[in-house]
Amino acid sequence: MITMPTTGTAEWAGQPANGQPGASAGSDQTGAAIERGLYVYGIALGRSGCRLGPIGLDQQEVYMVAQSGLSAAVHDCPATPYQSADRQTLEAWILAHQRVVLEVGRRFGTILPMTFNTVVHGRGGTAAESLRVWLAEKHGQFTDLLARLDGKAEYGVQIRWDREVVARTIVETDPDLKAIRCEIAGKPKGLAYMLGQKLAKTTRAAMETWANQTAGKFYEQIRGCVDDLRAAKAGRRKEQGLVLLDLCCLMREGETALGEALDEIALTPGIAVRFTGPWPPYSFVSHS
Repeated sequence: MITMPTTGTAEWAGQPANGQPGASAGSDQTGAAIERGLYVYGIALGRSGCRLGPIGLDQQEVYMVAQSGLSAAVHDCPATPYQSADRQTLEAWILAHQRVVLEVGRRFGTILPMTFNTVVHGRGGTAAESLRVWLAEKHGQFTDLLARLDGKAEYGVQIRWDREVVARTIVETDPDLKAIRCEIAGKPKGLAYMLGQKLAKTTRAAMETWANQTAGKFYEQIRGCVDDLRAAKAGRRKEQGLVLLDLCCLMREGETALGEALDEIALTPGIAVRFTGPWPPYSFVSHS
């Protein structure tokens, strides 16, 4: 678990002046000094003094702060979280954060990406001093994690299922459901209605069983193709076109086993597969 002296995480709030963290660069409306912080994008192996240019949030100048062979990509800011009530502003900040993470990875290799709105503040000193102390304390943990993630990237896998297609397939192939359908034919209206209710209930139960078994089978197929994986969120199975699996997968860039397995999974009737990446390994670097 990565723990650092931060001020908070992304949040929706009232729009501060100019959409920036804090009210101004040097003082608030009462004239009191505003504590300065560092917005941290990620950590890599590297040296200090490297400047990446005005590529940060709101075109802030991004540079590297180094300690013990580790280097953090940062920009100067007030020691308060970025906040905005405007969705476009928040999305622009998140995209800028992602661009910086990708640029650091391009220049320095493997990166431990920080989540959006990781702002370091000083504790009895400057934010840079606090950051350097933290890098020194976590040197062993970070270097081990960088070695484990070296040459690997995160990929997103989302598998959705179409309720109507799956129901139709089950009714046509399940022997018990086929028997009920045959029994309905030629029956009086009242009895046919009752049998229809039984068919619907039995079909729903069969679909739930199918969804659980299929999700488990697909999960095992995917797990055998990657170095690690995390569940992005639990699937809900009460509406058409719902998510069966939503996974974050870690593997070496250029490997083909996962793509081949997903191609096979996509041949299943009623199944649609979405495959994204490569991305920096956000899901495999824990923060608190």
